Amino acid sequence: MIETLKAFARDFGRSRSGVAALEFAFIAPVMIVLFFGVVEGSNALSVSRKVALAANTLADLASQETQLTAAQAADLFTGVEQIIGQGGIDADVAIISLVYDPDDDKIIVDWSRNNAGGTPYAAGSDYTGLADATLLDETSSLIVAEIRYTYSSALTKSIIGPVDFEKFATRWPRRSARVQFM
Repeated sequence: MIETLKAFARDFGRSRSGVAALEFAFIAPVMIVLFFGVVEGSNALSVSRKVALAANTLADLASQETQLTAAQAADLFTGVEQIIGQGGIDADVAIISLVYDPDDDKIIVDWSRNNAGGTPYAAGSDYTGLADATLLDETSSLIVAEIRYTYSSALTKSIIGPVDFEKFATRWPRRSARVQFM
């Protein structure tokens, strides 16, 4: 293999016709762009899948509890960061408990918590991020996990800019009608 490459390099260097150099000049930029495009595309796809997995995991773990404390929520947010695995990520992560208000025929927020320790949605406020309102009735609730993550690498910063990923996951509570936040 190495001998073949050496012979190719020697023959290429001796060539005086210029055809090989011309072909290389036309093909090399295309191949370089394709290479970096495939690498960056696969990295972005991988991050997108990790963000989706993190949202599903967060919703699943939160829905398995009957009550959730601030410390447990912080642990879940740490786990989400580990799933995405981009050391020191800057993602907006939130858990929201939704209920149906039959009097107003609206989906409202029971409680919410984000990774900054705040409440991104006020209790009792309308929630419009649910695509299918028929998921809830008067006796049930729904846990929603929202993750917003901005992916950028050295190459994407300079060429196309950062890429935003926004993933949502919903789960019904498993062990009670509602997950209480304490």
